Amino acid sequence: MSSTEATRCRFDFQRGLATVLGIGILLLAFFNTLLHWQLFGLSSQTFAALATLAGSLVLWLFVATDWPSLLTLVSLGLIPEMTYGQVSQWSFGNTTFVFLLFTFVMTYALNQTSFLKRVTSKVIHSRFAMSRPSHFITAFLGVVLLLSSVISPTVIFMFLLPLFEEICLQFDWKKGDPSASHLLVAMFITIAIGTAITPINHVFAITAMGLYTALSKVAISNWQYMQFAIPAGLALFLVLLASIRFLFTIDTKDVQIRELDSLTGLAPVDKRERWIVGLFLGMVAMWLIPEIFATVFPSFATFFKQAGIMFPPLLMTGILALLKVDNKPLVNISEAISKGVHWPSMLLVGSTLALGTVLSNEKIGVVALLNEQLSPFVVGLSPVWMVLFFVVWAGVQTNFTSNLVTVSVVTTMALTIYQSAGSRFSANIAVICCGIGYMASLAFVTAPAMPYVAISIGSEWTNSRTTFLFGCWMLLWSILSAIAIFYPLGVLVLR
Repeated sequence: MSSTEATRCRFDFQRGLATVLGIGILLLAFFNTLLHWQLFGLSSQTFAALATLAGSLVLWLFVATDWPSLLTLVSLGLIPEMTYGQVSQWSFGNTTFVFLLFTFVMTYALNQTSFLKRVTSKVIHSRFAMSRPSHFITAFLGVVLLLSSVISPTVIFMFLLPLFEEICLQFDWKKGDPSASHLLVAMFITIAIGTAITPINHVFAITAMGLYTALSKVAISNWQYMQFAIPAGLALFLVLLASIRFLFTIDTKDVQIRELDSLTGLAPVDKRERWIVGLFLGMVAMWLIPEIFATVFPSFATFFKQAGIMFPPLLMTGILALLKVDNKPLVNISEAISKGVHWPSMLLVGSTLALGTVLSNEKIGVVALLNEQLSPFVVGLSPVWMVLFFVVWAGVQTNFTSNLVTVSVVTTMALTIYQSAGSRFSANIAVICCGIGYMASLAFVTAPAMPYVAISIGSEWTNSRTTFLFGCWMLLWSILSAIAIFYPLGVLVLR
């Protein structure tokens, strides 16, 4: 048996073991409820909720995210005091779920145009970028940051990877070259930073904010989040630029710059592209402009605030499907939903939203249990140490496990502890939830952190060692940016 086959067999065995363990825990929760056991001295509903959390985590982290999410919903509906009607409302009927669904559709429509290529070409073929190689690299990473701030991270990575390979070809870099390795790692770290600085098209911050809103009934707007996330992210981006200049260096002394072939000779902008780009930008504007002009047009701002974050993508998707160019709709809804929506992520978001709601329900008893066990430790911390506790927890976990699982679990635990502690919780819980979403987006240390990290390592343009060292260095600065910039500004904005 070859080493590859042996590794695959070992992986299959571990995955099979995790499957048996995870399903076994969920079944234990069911039989505990059915037979009215009092395992570990806990009530049936408390044990069932905690067992559902534990079994779901095992399956999510080591097996998959799609079908285990469905088992999570099944298990939640079996808990005493809960009904499947409530579970469906908290998951698939949640505003966050609907927002993500139609935002995926809008992004799919945008990706059917040449808009992203036009923006990229405009920046990296500018006079500044073409003046010297170091400026070219800076411009390239700058446009990566810009695009990734409004486009789903995996989608934008798959768009950028061929451009990266074209740059390596132009610079005469081969696989295994340190400069190519450092540029690729810097590229996907930049994507992570872009993901962290806005909730637009990004599931992690939106999930954290959605969990907070579900408990507090107070919404955090995209504009509010961006007021403290963008400064923190830009500071982190400057650290990244300094790092590739002085620490993880990119050697550009002997390279020649010329325009990238794939970004030249693009077809002229047509009517279809104008409509799609205009509607996409209109969706973004509807999230941001009403709040900016709230003092000038108060009734206008109030309407959009009451409509919520799902209204702009819902409206614009409807318009895209309604309008036709050359007797063809701007977007085919069925095609966009089947090809443009990442359903494993959607199922995970829906199940974690429902799980978070159940765990924070006072009737279930988890809040009271945490109040007795974990709350004394967390509540005893000063505000700074309390923020550090959740930021480090989210930052470390997201870089070694699924970041969507991280944001769901850490935010849920933070909210549950806050609910049990009440006035003794000295930090700003709204900003902490946003900070967890911010840190969960900054996943770039190991292959399990994000698909683009695994793809990068598998491409052989970089390796696990470089990714780990560079990633740990930037993770440290990510934590510092969250504590020194993100949280203080967040407190000012969400006071």
